[in-house]
Amino acid sequence: MEKIKLRNTVIIASVATLVLILTIVSVKSCRDKGDPAIDRLRSINDSLYDVIDLNNRKADSIFLKIDSLKIHQDTIIQQQQITNEIYRNETYNILSASPANANAQFRTTLKKSDSLLKAGFYTRTYNLRSSTFQSQLQ
Repeated sequence: MEKIKLRNTVIIASVATLVLILTIVSVKSCRDKGDPAIDRLRSINDSLYDVIDLNNRKADSIFLKIDSLKIHQDTIIQQQQITNEIYRNETYNILSASPANANAQFRTTLKKSDSLLKAGFYTRTYNLRSSTFQSQLQ
């Protein structure tokens, strides 16, 4: 009797183990393993999106630099107009002065121009390469 109980217990344990093993194998085989070609296409697609994102960021930074160059260009044009107005006024003052005063007025204008040159006014006004291109595009 005890042999029958032991035999029944062994049979039940072996059947339970067999059912458990079959369940585990069927669950593992039912998992979607995926197609390697599809996985490769997805990874390529992701890398292409990364490259596109990087290029978009670079293009945005270039457009920002172009916009800043336009602002510098507008500033330079305004300074050019101011400079032209000053020289027009100075020329008019020299030409409309009497001959004795014209000579003194001309010397005064040359001194102003020389001091502006030494102060770097013309470099800041006219030299685009040093102020704009080199500092912002590097």
